[in-house]
Amino acid sequence: MEFKKLAEERYSCRSFLKQKVESEKIETLLDVIHTAPSAENHQPIRVWVIKSDEKLEDIKEITKYHYNAPLTIAIGFVPGEAWIRESDQKDMGIVDASIVATSVWFEAADLGLGCVWVSSFDTEKQKECFPEMAECEMVAFMQIGYPDPNGKKAKWHYDKKERSEMFFEM
Repeated sequence: MEFKKLAEERYSCRSFLKQKVESEKIETLLDVIHTAPSAENHQPIRVWVIKSDEKLEDIKEITKYHYNAPLTIAIGFVPGEAWIRESDQKDMGIVDASIVATSVWFEAADLGLGCVWVSSFDTEKQKECFPEMAECEMVAFMQIGYPDPNGKKAKWHYDKKERSEMFFEM
C-alpha cells in the first residue's frame, strides 16, 4: 500500500477477533523490526513475541489495555547500548524503540492486522511477570490481531490540531 494512504488509514485498533496471527505475518513483522533504523546503528532494541495463552494472561496482569489481542509484541531497549547525545547525555534508546514500534504499527496495517501501542502498564508487575525483560526499559506492548469488523475507531481519532499549530517555516 502507498505509505500516505497507509498513514491515513492506520488507527489504534481496540477490538480484535480471536483468530491467531499466522507465523508468516509474525515473521514479516520481525523482518521489519530487524531492518528498522537506530541512531548510529547501535541497535539497542530487544523484542519479545508473546502469543502463548499463558503469557497473554500475564499481559492482562500488567495492563488493562490488552484488548484480548491474540498477539503482543513487546519492545524495549537496553539502557547504555543506544547512542548517547554528547551535549546532554540523552540516551536515544527510547527513540530507537519508538521507531521500531511505529514500524510495527504500519506493517501490521499493511498486512491487514489491527494494532494498538500500549505504554500504560505497571512496570513493577511487568518485571514480575516477565523477568526476561529485566535488563530493558520497556517502551511498548503492541497489541496485534485481526480487527473486529464491529470495532470502532476512538472518537478522538479524527481530532487533529490545525497545521498552523504544528508546522513552522524558518
